[in-house]
Amino acid sequence: MAENFLTPVIESLVHLLTNEVQSFKGVRRKVECLKRELEIIQCLLKDADAKSDRGELSDAVKTWVKQLREEADHTEDVIDEYRRYVAQSTGDKRGFVGFLRKVGLQIKALKSRYPIASQIRGINESLRRIKDEGRAYGLSQSLGLQRSSRENTYMEEHDSRLGSLFIVEDDEYVDVPSIQEELRRSLVEGGSSRTVTSMVGQGGIGKTTLVKKVFDEVKHNFDCHAWIDVSQSYDVKILVKSMIQQMFEIAGCTSTSTREHHTIQGLITPLRQYLQAKSYLVVFDDVWNANFWEVIKHALPSNNKGNRIIITTRNSTIAAACKESPFDTVQKLETWSQEMAWKLFCKKAFRYEFESRCPEELESLSHKIVSKCQGLPLTIGTVAGLLSRTRKVQFEWQRALDNLDFEFQTNPELTRITKILSLSYHDLPYHLKSCLLYFGIFPEDYKISCDRMYELWIAEGLVKAYGNKTQKDVAKEYLNELIERNLVVFELYYGALPYCRAHDLIREFIYSRADDLCFCRVLDGKNLFGGKSRCLSIRGSMKNVSETMKEYTSVRSVFLFNFNDDLIRNMSSLVTLLQTCKLLKVLDFEGAHLDYLPEEIGYLFHLRYLNLKHTKIKVIPKCIGKLHNLQSLNLMFTLVQRLPKTIGKLHNLQNLNLKLTLVQELPLEINKLQNLRHISSFFKDRTSSNTSSAHGTNLGVKIQEGFGYLENLETLEYVNVHPSGVVSFINDLEKLMKLKALGLLKLTTETSRAISAANAKNLNHLEHLYLATTNEDYILDVEPLSESPPLQLQRLNLIGQLKELPRWISELWNLQALFLSFSKLTEDPLKYLKHLPNLTSLRLRKSYEGDQLHFEEGGFQKLKDLTLLNLKELKLVKMDKGTLSQLKTLNIGSCRLMEEIPAGIEHLRNLKELKIRDMTREFVVRIQPNGGLDYPKIQHIPMVHIF
Repeated sequence: MAENFLTPVIESLVHLLTNEVQSFKGVRRKVECLKRELEIIQCLLKDADAKSDRGELSDAVKTWVKQLREEADHTEDVIDEYRRYVAQSTGDKRGFVGFLRKVGLQIKALKSRYPIASQIRGINESLRRIKDEGRAYGLSQSLGLQRSSRENTYMEEHDSRLGSLFIVEDDEYVDVPSIQEELRRSLVEGGSSRTVTSMVGQGGIGKTTLVKKVFDEVKHNFDCHAWIDVSQSYDVKILVKSMIQQMFEIAGCTSTSTREHHTIQGLITPLRQYLQAKSYLVVFDDVWNANFWEVIKHALPSNNKGNRIIITTRNSTIAAACKESPFDTVQKLETWSQEMAWKLFCKKAFRYEFESRCPEELESLSHKIVSKCQGLPLTIGTVAGLLSRTRKVQFEWQRALDNLDFEFQTNPELTRITKILSLSYHDLPYHLKSCLLYFGIFPEDYKISCDRMYELWIAEGLVKAYGNKTQKDVAKEYLNELIERNLVVFELYYGALPYCRAHDLIREFIYSRADDLCFCRVLDGKNLFGGKSRCLSIRGSMKNVSETMKEYTSVRSVFLFNFNDDLIRNMSSLVTLLQTCKLLKVLDFEGAHLDYLPEEIGYLFHLRYLNLKHTKIKVIPKCIGKLHNLQSLNLMFTLVQRLPKTIGKLHNLQNLNLKLTLVQELPLEINKLQNLRHISSFFKDRTSSNTSSAHGTNLGVKIQEGFGYLENLETLEYVNVHPSGVVSFINDLEKLMKLKALGLLKLTTETSRAISAANAKNLNHLEHLYLATTNEDYILDVEPLSESPPLQLQRLNLIGQLKELPRWISELWNLQALFLSFSKLTEDPLKYLKHLPNLTSLRLRKSYEGDQLHFEEGGFQKLKDLTLLNLKELKLVKMDKGTLSQLKTLNIGSCRLMEEIPAGIEHLRNLKELKIRDMTREFVVRIQPNGGLDYPKIQHIPMVHIF
């Protein structure tokens, strides 16, 4: 936290030193002094954050650290206010670059009008005073290491896990049959090679409980066995000694090795010698360090005795690091289904009465309580245990439901859940803690576009580019790591649109931590949560906001959620907010019922991110040209028809999102934006009734000749290609060497071939390619790409006729999503796609004219989402055993000649949802004998929808 918290402030000081105070006598020295002070404070705050995570800070130290933070905030305010004042005073005819050139000529005049020197001197004095007070009270010394305190925390962590190790009665456990049986079989069957099985899942999901149950059942099949608790704080020597003690006790002998040897090597050698002729089973529970396996594996010889090792961890990266042979496996535990959660809840909540069944009058409330537990068995069991001691009457259970969030924060039995989940947060590196806390800005169950999160992190200064990686590349790495650590849920909508959200119980911890750090303040019209902060999350209403605006003058980020017409009625409150919060960097209006943008937006000199998605705004005011630091502008799903020419003044603009607006043409001034990295744009033709278009009523926009000057462009989607201008279009496109996403519409056979041929080598670093013809009768000719296939592609959309499926697609090993529409293929495409190792989503729409699709054994091992639409000649879908092993969603629609569900669907044991729509009546009758859904082949599928 601290590292990211102060970095923007220090960078502002560097900027000030470089560009703006060189002519101020004495000021430069004061700024340099302040920079050095803040760098020292940054280290202090980093130390304080680490100790706060472990509960080692006294209230006095917390207050002292808070004062340091507030003074750092004040420093940033002074610098940003000064830069805003300079920009307004000097004017800006040529944008921010022009402003910097003028500063040197006018800085002396500004010195007499803006007291920058005295303000910086005051900050230095305040910091010195705070440090002296800390020294006088001995507070700074308390940040020294306290080993005993860490050991106490370590003991508490283990105490909270004891319940997972000792399951005494059957009513405290619910079997997870498929996973348990698979784990049991992998331990007692299989080859003689040593194997490692890693169980991965978020805290509280039941890894330890499940493994312990299977461990106790099979451990007697081995000559010796050991259960080793690892956890965050571990000593390898202690772990090896524990293994020696457990192994030797089972053999009925003793060893002096733990007393005679004090080095890792000295301990490992006798253990290896002992195990060389033995079969063994070892569990390493709760592993946090990726380097753990690199050391501990040397103690466990591979002797072809059928040895088995199990590792439990919250981090998928650690599990992958432990996989060294083809026989090693990684099993990810998902949150429990509603059925399993309900079974455990009833076992524990009604263990002493009602024969462990929920009374009918409590069913509705009980289901709501179970839903709040979000499928985590630790939470379900704990909450149910509390309710088992509560009177079984409706008003008592209603009160329990209403107070559940509060109980999670105060009830000792429930706060231990928060402690267990919080360990994952404390284990994060500092740069990721801020990124995780950012999820607390959004309301519960709010799904956040991954691209939106990337842009927000970048705008807030939480992401720094390094090497050849862009800021967005680094932001993706950050999000992936949070996902790998099972703190964030990643979901794909329609198989291609990535969304993310924090795990719900992790969210409760995030709210608590964000409150402690004054990370965000929530205003909901009635209640105010949190103290002074740099971020406001305003929900539901602008009522009374203007009356409290004077408290928020230094706010840097404002988000509006769940707004209706109240925002329009309280437009004066919005204007007051913009006038008061002059240092805003982030303004997110997504989903607000806002029909115009106030002119006051033009005063936000520091604004980097402006999100107007899903608003009713029709006109972008000319004053937007004053936002010289704007990096991201999102107008998606607005009513905007035209962009002002002043958009050409946004020299720092990096992201321009115009999807589903009414903008049909990008102004020539766009080509001036040298820093522009992402153009995402297509508009909705709400007047057209033409359904023969290959892409319905979504139309691309026209981009002016000369866009090749946008050399930093990484995304260009979706633009129309006109045959008359294809030569100049190709010339411009060839200059965009950094493109990662390209979407082209209105292609013809000739233009698609020309672009593919001219850019075959230029496009080999693309990650997303979308190509669509003018209508479904045109042939999409992409065969020239076979000379140099875009091997980095992750998403591919081909919309239009294909002579045949391009063979180069089978070489795209990074491909995750493939959509084929109007392809009119006559040969089964599946045989060319089945071995794509990373394909997770496949959508075939009017793309195949054969009568049979065959999913062969061993194919499509990563596919999770399959959609078959409008395949009008299709009669039979055959699925061999051993294919589509990970499929979760199957969607079949408008395949009128199909009369029964796919043959072999009973083999898809991971299928969660089957959707069937717009088929023949005979098909529906076959799948619903006697009006029910007990057709043998689909009994194992939790959700079946028939439309």
